[in-house]
Amino acid sequence: MPSLLSSALLAVLALAPTTFSLPALLSRATTYPASTHCGDYDYVNLIGYPWIVYNMLYNSASTVGTQCTNYDSITTLSSGNQAVVWSSVTSIDYVESTSNVPKGYSFVGLTTNLEVQLSSISSIPASYTWTRTNTTEFKGNICFDFMTSDTKGDSTSTAAEEHMLWLQYEGGQLPIGYSSGPVATIDSLYGTSWKLYSGQNTDTGIVVRSLLPVTQFDGSFDGDIKDWLDALKDLGAFDDSTYVNVGNAGTEMFYGDAVMNATLGLQIDLGTDEDVYSADDTAAITTSASSAAAAAAAAAAAVAAQQYKQQQKQQQQYSQIETTNLS
Repeated sequence: MPSLLSSALLAVLALAPTTFSLPALLSRATTYPASTHCGDYDYVNLIGYPWIVYNMLYNSASTVGTQCTNYDSITTLSSGNQAVVWSSVTSIDYVESTSNVPKGYSFVGLTTNLEVQLSSISSIPASYTWTRTNTTEFKGNICFDFMTSDTKGDSTSTAAEEHMLWLQYEGGQLPIGYSSGPVATIDSLYGTSWKLYSGQNTDTGIVVRSLLPVTQFDGSFDGDIKDWLDALKDLGAFDDSTYVNVGNAGTEMFYGDAVMNATLGLQIDLGTDEDVYSADDTAAITTSASSAAAAAAAAAAAVAAQQYKQQQKQQQQYSQIETTNLS
């Protein structure tokens, strides 16, 4: 999600300042039925799990067609961590005048263990598998998107920064700052080399750093997202005291008819016994948590959803200056 997604997403995700321990989180877990979300800002909060599944069509005014995000289920990975099974269904017409305008972002966002300093995070284990079936030419990407700031909770001021990790991209989508060339390269991260592009979202004033792989990922990614953030730290982007205020993964879309089916495991571990979200722990913990914890969780999730929406609205004037195809 280049510049557009930054503001809208920042506002929604940054509204989840609460940090929950494992017992408090899992005691709120429930079973959610499969659901389809096709509204401009349509979502399901998976209260009891650290995620929100969001359909964000922030440029609906420039969209001819439809975009839906579907929640399917919660599954357990071989690591023992849990993951969301979901899909993104895009049917957006190609219109030349808006072909370089991203129409939206379909994603799974974190709602817990955010607004903490990088030094407090022990790991951010991530597993992202996907298949995309295109019936027409599709323009878009697969990415992780995180927001940091020296201020806790800040994801919308010009002091906040957006960091994107592109895994796969097609149709000629470009990162902000592409025309100026890469500002750095990173070798041997997640098994490949990367080029870092940096530029300012002219609509929000937020600096966006996009890391693109020399060799794109083919439907599967497993790694510790903290390694990426640490690599940016080593390049001087920020230091250990910065706050990680927003975190998510999804797919951006410009146009095309495509169905992406995905499974995403993503969590922030703070290095204590209270911050492990595994299936074994879920089974071991009873539903005897206090109603106060459940109410706090629901409130935090609602705030996160609203913040995503606010953030998205701020990104509706996405820059169209980057139009040359990636080579």
